[in-house]
Amino acid sequence: MLIWIFVLCVIIITISVLWKKRWLLYHAWRIPGPVSVPLVGSAFLLSATKDNFFDLICGKLDSWRPVTKFWVGSQLYIATTRPTDVEKILTNCLNKSPFYENFNDIMKDTLLTSKVSIWKEHRKMINPSFNSKILNSYHDIFVNYSKEMVKFLDDKEGVEQTDFLRVIWEKTFDAALATLTNVKPHVVKERHRTISITVRFEEILIQRFHSFWLLIDFFWKLSNLHKEHKVVCQTAHEIAENIIAEEYKSYESEDRNETIESKRFLPNLTNLNRTKQITREEIFEETSFMMMAASETAAITINTVLTILGIYSDIQERVYEELVSVLPNIENSPTQEEINRLDYLGRVVKETLRLITTIPFILRYADEDIKCDPYVFPAGSNLVVPLVLLHRDPQVWPDPEKFDPDRFLHEEVGKRHRCSYIPFSFGARNCIGLKFGMMLVKVTVATILRNFKVRTVGMNSWKDIQWDYMVMLKTKNSRLRFEKRKF
Repeated sequence: MLIWIFVLCVIIITISVLWKKRWLLYHAWRIPGPVSVPLVGSAFLLSATKDNFFDLICGKLDSWRPVTKFWVGSQLYIATTRPTDVEKILTNCLNKSPFYENFNDIMKDTLLTSKVSIWKEHRKMINPSFNSKILNSYHDIFVNYSKEMVKFLDDKEGVEQTDFLRVIWEKTFDAALATLTNVKPHVVKERHRTISITVRFEEILIQRFHSFWLLIDFFWKLSNLHKEHKVVCQTAHEIAENIIAEEYKSYESEDRNETIESKRFLPNLTNLNRTKQITREEIFEETSFMMMAASETAAITINTVLTILGIYSDIQERVYEELVSVLPNIENSPTQEEINRLDYLGRVVKETLRLITTIPFILRYADEDIKCDPYVFPAGSNLVVPLVLLHRDPQVWPDPEKFDPDRFLHEEVGKRHRCSYIPFSFGARNCIGLKFGMMLVKVTVATILRNFKVRTVGMNSWKDIQWDYMVMLKTKNSRLRFEKRKF
């Protein structure tokens, strides 16, 4: 008798859940996608090792393009590579997917993760710190750090660099500290531990996602991985608090009248905190996010661009010829105007980000039904824009796997839908650090290539690059050798 009562309760609960999700289920049924099973959904298909997890996701999505759905537990995900769909999603769906809740232990209410109401307030407060006047004031700082990279490579000439990403990342982190804050990099104790902490945080996040049983909170909180996750987050908190504490000391000791320095990211937020417009906790979270995002994305992009140019020596020589033309005197530091004239280098960076998008997926939450003929992406679903597939769509990009910077000639760009290439997202909730990152990348790559020829060891094509997917896409087998240019 008790068994039948238990079975009846399970049936009633199941019917209740299905009834609440009937609209979601109805529209999901019309969208193609892989097989799904109760409780787990399609997540069992994503169970893989860290080494092949990214390739597995892309393969599954590619096999069902341009539109596919898959279930992860009770969460419905819909992915599309149609630019018209992408524009509707990124214009109308400003809330992030619940997937970003995995970042909450480090940065809950930030530009990356927060709900729309909080995001709007924070974006309004932070926008002035990324206007053109402020960004232009960073140019000389970026040049100085790029020169430090040249000094490092002078001592390592001809020596194979197997972990150059780490070297670059340390410099971009210091450059971010020197520009986004008024804190001197050498003052922040153990600042470079941030890199190790960030890497481990991302590894844990991805390991949880591809071990589908850990997506269930009960099993996650019992796991050793969760215990390590808490330690990693605590360490990250301590480093961020150290940076903020140093900024407050600087605030007390300096005149903060309307100067360029007072409008930078962290000084601006500390000023707003004094007038109660933002809490110290919110400053802490935004700082954790901004320092990680600004330094890591720039470092990955620089490393990937140099790896690509080391493979394609003919393209590297075209970049060098442009550098010599625009920057004829190697002893002079490049000006902002000169960097802006490096058109071919800019196209190389854009083509690199097309083929190898640093952040390969954008996820949003549908607050309302989104009509994308012949489908409806129902309210309550998670919408995925797989940039790594969008940017290689053969219907948009002829010979999509060929590395060709001339795709970004002005006349070519005008032929494409504006959402066919969006490495920094699109719409109101795009990446606030777009111009900051591109400035840092161009200055660093230009300075290195003006002084060195780079060679990528053991690769003949960009397809030979192996990838680590840890939220961002990083090369894991890049071996670079730098040879001093003869003048």
